[in-house]
Amino acid sequence: MDLRALRAFGSVAEHGSFSRAAAVLGVDASALSRQVAALEREVGGRLFYRTGRGAALTELGERLVPRARAILADTDAFAEAARDSRERPSGQVTLGVVPVAARGLVAALAGRLRSDFPGIRLRALEAYSGVVEEWLASGRVEIGLFNRYRRGKVRDAEPLLHADVFLVGPCAHPALRTPEVPLRALAGIPLAMPVSPNSLASLLAALTVSQRFELDVALEAGSTPLIAEAISGSDLCTISPREPFARQLASGEFAASRLVRPSVRQTTWLALTSARPLPQAARVVVQAIRELARGERAGK
Repeated sequence: MDLRALRAFGSVAEHGSFSRAAAVLGVDASALSRQVAALEREVGGRLFYRTGRGAALTELGERLVPRARAILADTDAFAEAARDSRERPSGQVTLGVVPVAARGLVAALAGRLRSDFPGIRLRALEAYSGVVEEWLASGRVEIGLFNRYRRGKVRDAEPLLHADVFLVGPCAHPALRTPEVPLRALAGIPLAMPVSPNSLASLLAALTVSQRFELDVALEAGSTPLIAEAISGSDLCTISPREPFARQLASGEFAASRLVRPSVRQTTWLALTSARPLPQAARVVVQAIRELARGERAGK
């Protein structure tokens, strides 16, 4: 089976477009289309529906794309292992990271790698925790940083950072006049929160049930910048650590009051994919993340 055709298949599946996949792979779009067509003939069925907006996987394509990605990952790992035995670690490492951890970490990590390991190319994908954990399970990312809010250990993961959770909103909001705000005081405050399922939202829902009220979630947004924009243009608040809104808090546009009775603490966890062996370059990145996290903890 032609590895170029498999790589073409995997790239079109990831980007949802033959033209975008061709641009990423640096090949002619017609050549990439021929590679996919040859693979379709070999497997005996269509892998994509061609639509006006791109390409969507058929049922057969959905079944085969995880196997194609696994074969390509094994091939890449083999080539990388061969290089690792002759030279310094090199190759692409894909990191899945939540918005809080992404703030400052990716830039610092890229700088560290550029200085000490210029052969390593970092690919950082940002998403909320549930998506990062899905990426780890599927092998789409080698390394994942995700958040949990409940006490206890997370299997096959190590804690990196801790942060208290706050009510964050416009500086003039009456609920933010004191340094702390009890959970019960959130009743009736319209909130902008991450899209469900979300581990913080799930914990808060359980806590509010025990106090016999429900949160007023007026908006679910798919990213932290969307939440910040919603807060800026309305009377909405959100529940979050301070770090994602550090710029707005520093400027005085937003204010924050620590959530108490009960207090809630966020732990950022580091985990590695179990879908395939970790290449040497990824192990170098993991160690760099640990060192940067230790420095951040020491600076607090």
